[in-house]
Amino acid sequence: MNKADMLKDIEESLNVVNKGLFNPDDFDDENTEEIREIHEMVTGRNQITAIEQSAIIEELSKLRK
Repeated sequence: MNKADMLKDIEESLNVVNKGLFNPDDFDDENTEEIREIHEMVTGRNQITAIEQSAIIEELSKLRK
């Protein structure tokens, strides 16, 4: 799965309102493995708390260019 698809899945799973937050062009290709790990964690869970959602978004924001 490519970076864009993983970010879209994460965005949908977290019900992110600001769709521009996870623009694939804003993430370096070198961060793909970290994005993959976050993707696996998010998509592997049935429910994510608001605190977890905030932490995930914060972590992804650190990976942005």
